[in-house]
Amino acid sequence: MVNQKIAIIVDDEIEVVNILKELLQNELHYLVLTATDPQVAVDLAKRYLFDLLILDLHMPKLDGFQVLDIVRTKQPEVKVIIITGLLQRYEEKLKRVQVDKIVEKPIDFNEFKTDVISIAGSVETERTLTKLVPKAKILLVDDEKEQCEYLKEFILGDKPNYYEVEIAETAKEAFELNNEFAPDLVLFDIKMPNMRGDVMMEQIKAGEGHKPKLFIALSAIALTETIERLKEAGCPYITKPFRIEELLELIRDKCLELNLVNYPSESAAE
Repeated sequence: MVNQKIAIIVDDEIEVVNILKELLQNELHYLVLTATDPQVAVDLAKRYLFDLLILDLHMPKLDGFQVLDIVRTKQPEVKVIIITGLLQRYEEKLKRVQVDKIVEKPIDFNEFKTDVISIAGSVETERTLTKLVPKAKILLVDDEKEQCEYLKEFILGDKPNYYEVEIAETAKEAFELNNEFAPDLVLFDIKMPNMRGDVMMEQIKAGEGHKPKLFIALSAIALTETIERLKEAGCPYITKPFRIEELLELIRDKCLELNLVNYPSESAAE
């Protein structure tokens, strides 16, 4: 997509999260991250850059103000919509924080859509499509499985595609899946228990098993020497937090470059 927008919804009420996610995805065409646990939201902010934070205030473990403070240290320019059913309780405290909109529950969803577009912008849904649709087996290697599930959802949702995606939480699992699943692309974190991702990559390349066509590093580690070594090995390096659509575009481009595509005749046969 062109001009893609990413939002994260943080609320301990799963019903609210699901309704807002459906609205943002289906009607506004946003990519959407969700968290009913505020700590998960903090972890997501360390991985992914987003345009809009939709945040409840009254939550266990961390309240909305704490989440906002932490996210803003990572992403100071993020737009913020507060949703709350306890406005009177937090009215004074809200005067001391910078947010773009305060929405009271129950939410008027038509007004909410207008607010989202006004604050964070709309999405251009048209993309110039080639007749060649990317077709690849993709292995995600990261010890944070929940984060991988989010990424898997976005990769499979980047239509049109013929992707298959598997997840490995350790280098050992990655070695096994590399031979069983035979991935074309391997996306890996560097910092993992027992064996670093870059070491895993080197061992797969040097081993006698399946050889993926491309490795892509996704990591918060910003060591210059490591980055240069990976680039010399032909491994693109993306630093966390990153924008999801940039990774999706990279995957599409690399599939076309490596001839990992579904040809029109194949599509017709299917």
